[in-house]
Amino acid sequence: MLGWDDPRPLSLVTTLDRARSLAGRPGLKTMGDTLLNFPRRYVHAGSAGAMETMVVGDRYTCIGDVLTVRERDNTSMRGPRTLFTFTITDGSVRIEATLFGNPRMHRAVITLGARLMVSGTLGVFRDRWQLKNPSYLTVDPGTGEFGAFGPLKTLVDIAGSREEAARILGTPWLPTYPRRTGTTSVEVLGVMDGVLAQMGRPSDMLPAHRDAPAWPEVGGTPLIGFADALHDIHRPPEAGPAAATTRLKFNEALGLQLVMALRRADAESRTARRIPAPGTAAENAPGESADGARPGGRPDGARHHDAVRAALPFTLSPGQVDVLGRIESAMDSDQPMSMLLQGDVGSGKTVVALLAMLRAVDAGFQCAFLAPTEVLAAQHARTLTRFLDDAGETGVGVTLLTGSQSTAARKAALLDIVSGQTSIVVGTHAIIQDAVEFYDLGLVVVDEQHRFGVRQRDRLRESAPVDRTPHVLVMTATPIPRTVAMTMFGDLTSCTLEGRPHGTGRTSTSVVPAWKPTWVARAFERIREEVGAGHRAFVVAPRIEGDGGVEDVAATLSAGPLRGLRTAVLHGRMRPEEKDEAMAAMVSGDIDVLVATTVVEVGVDIPEATVMLVLDAENFGVSQLHQLRGRVGRGSADAVCLLHTEQPEDSPAFRRLLAVAGTTDGFELAELDLQARTEGDVLGEEQSGAAARRVRLLDLTTDEDIIREARRYANDLVAYDEPLARALVADIETEDQEFIERS
Repeated sequence: MLGWDDPRPLSLVTTLDRARSLAGRPGLKTMGDTLLNFPRRYVHAGSAGAMETMVVGDRYTCIGDVLTVRERDNTSMRGPRTLFTFTITDGSVRIEATLFGNPRMHRAVITLGARLMVSGTLGVFRDRWQLKNPSYLTVDPGTGEFGAFGPLKTLVDIAGSREEAARILGTPWLPTYPRRTGTTSVEVLGVMDGVLAQMGRPSDMLPAHRDAPAWPEVGGTPLIGFADALHDIHRPPEAGPAAATTRLKFNEALGLQLVMALRRADAESRTARRIPAPGTAAENAPGESADGARPGGRPDGARHHDAVRAALPFTLSPGQVDVLGRIESAMDSDQPMSMLLQGDVGSGKTVVALLAMLRAVDAGFQCAFLAPTEVLAAQHARTLTRFLDDAGETGVGVTLLTGSQSTAARKAALLDIVSGQTSIVVGTHAIIQDAVEFYDLGLVVVDEQHRFGVRQRDRLRESAPVDRTPHVLVMTATPIPRTVAMTMFGDLTSCTLEGRPHGTGRTSTSVVPAWKPTWVARAFERIREEVGAGHRAFVVAPRIEGDGGVEDVAATLSAGPLRGLRTAVLHGRMRPEEKDEAMAAMVSGDIDVLVATTVVEVGVDIPEATVMLVLDAENFGVSQLHQLRGRVGRGSADAVCLLHTEQPEDSPAFRRLLAVAGTTDGFELAELDLQARTEGDVLGEEQSGAAARRVRLLDLTTDEDIIREARRYANDLVAYDEPLARALVADIETEDQEFIERS
C-alpha cells in the first residue's frame, strides 16, 4: 500500500505449523499480508451480531445471547445419551444448537444470558434455524464461566490462555475477517493480536513538511495518520473504525490517482505539433517539403474538413458542434491532447472523430483510428470512405489494416503508411505492431477504448519521438459514472457528447417474459412487420454453441416463427471473410435478420435496422443491453428493442430488465450498473487478481468525496515531489494498471 509493507514472517508471532498453514491457500505469508487483510465487518461490544451471511449448508458464525438451555435424554443405536440444546439470538434471528456427549463441560459455560461466539454448519429443521456440529467461545460469561469448545477453541490456543482470549474478545469493536480457504476468521483474529503487538509505528508515507501539500481532509476532517489507521482498522477504539477506514480508503484511492497524475505528467513532458483550429494560421506545419507540398495534405490550400462537413447529409447537433470545437482547441497546442469523448449510443461520435481527423489531414498529418474488432474496423473504414466520396474528396487515402489480411495486402498497406500516401489508417490491434511505421502521425483515435489496455492505447504515442507526440482522442459509448471516470481515466480530459443527431428515430424497449407465450409470438410478429416495411432485424443470443446458441437459434427461427425471411449468423469464431460477408449482406439488404452474439454490441451502424430481439436478456449487463439496443434506430425510422427473459417477475434480474426498458439515459443506467456491482467487480477483481487486491476498502459507488480529495492531493504531490510520487506507486506494475483500466 503506497510502498508500505512488512515482510517479516508470521512465524515470529505464531507457531511454525500455523504460519505454514496461513501461508498456503489463505496466502497470509507475512505480517504485511496479515495487516492488509482488513476486516469486512464488526460486532460492537454490548450487542449481538452476525459475522457470516446466512446460507443453508455454509459455515455460519455469530455472537449471540443465550435464550434457552435444556437437557434431554435420547436413546439411539449407540445407546442412551444426553443432548444439550441451547438457543441464542444474534440480534435478528434465533438459532438452535445441540451438543452431544457429556453435558457437564457445557453447563457451567452455556447459561442463560451468557454471550457466546458460536460457529457451525447452518441448517433448517421444522422451519427453524439450526447449527450443526457447533463450537462456541465465551464473549461475556454473565453468571457462568469462561469456556471454549470445538474449532473456536483455536483462539484460546493462539492466545495462550483463556484470559488472553477473553481480552481479545473484549475489544469495543470485534472484527470479523473475510472468509479464506484454509483458515477461519477466529484464527486470523488470534494471529492478528500478535502481529499488532509487533507492528510498531510505521512512518507515514505522506509528507508533513511545512511546504508539503495540504494534509488531506474528507468531510472537513483531517485524516488520521497511517500507523493509527493500520492499528485501528483491526482494533478500533470506542469511537469505532470509521476514521481508520477513511484513511485507508484514501490510501487506496491515492494509489490509483497517483498513477493517473504521473501519466498526465509524462504526457505533458512531451511535445506535439499544433493542428491549427479554424481561423488560425497554420504555422510551422510539419512534413513540409521544399516545394511546399505536404504528404497527405492539400498543397492547394483547400480544406478536406470543410468540404466533407458541407456535404454531410445532416446538420451537426449542438452537442457535436460543441465537442468538436473543444477537440480542435485542444489540438491547437504544442501539448499533446489526451481527451476522453463520452457519447451515448447513436450520438454521432464517429462523425466528430472524422472531422477531427480531417483537421489533422489538412495540416499534413496522418491519423490512426483504432477499433476493437475487425467487423467494427471494416465498418469504420467504409463509413469514412463513404463520407469522403460523397464530398468528392478522393485525395484522402483511407487504409484498412487488420491481422487477417493477406501478406500482399498487408505489405501494400504498410508501404502506403510509411510513405505517407495514406492519410487515415483504420484498423485493429494490428496498427500497434512494431512493423507499422507512420510517415508523420498527428492524431490517434481509439474507439471503444475500454477494450484496450493502457499500454496498447499509448503504444503509438510512445513510439513517436518525444518532440513529435501525436494527439490522442479516446471514445466510448459506454457511459462512465463520475467516480469511475475520476478513478480509471484521471489522466484524460473528459468531455461528453450530449443529444443525438437530427433526423434519427426513437427506440422503445419492452420486456418479453417467456412465460407469456402471446407476448413471445407478438415479438416475432413485430419482426415480420418491420421486415415487411423494408427494414431489418437483429436477434441476439448469449452464446455461440449449445442450446440457445447462435447456430441453434438461427435454425429454430428459420424453420419456425421467421420462416421465409432471409437470415444469416454472425459470431466471433467465424473467419474474417465470413464476418465481412454477413455484415455486407445485412448492409445491402440481401438478408432480413442477422442472428448474432454480442459481436454487434459496439459500433455496428445499419440505419435500416429497426428491431432487435435479445434472447435470455438476463445474461447481459445493464450497460451491455443499452449498447446492444443502440444498434437499432440509427436511421430516421423509430425502432423497438425486445428483451426476452425466462426470469420470474419478482426476481432481481427481471427488475433490472425493467430498469433498462424504463430509460434511454445511458448515464442513468451506468449508475444503476455500478450500484449493482461490488467494488471488486468494478475494479476487475475476478479478472486481475493482483490489481484488485490493491483496492480492498474503496467503494466507487459511495466514496466520491474520498476519490475527489485523493485526486487533488495526487496532483499536488506530483508537483511538489515527483520522485516521491513515483516511489509510492513503484510496486503497481503496468499490467496491474492495465487490468484496472480495462475493467
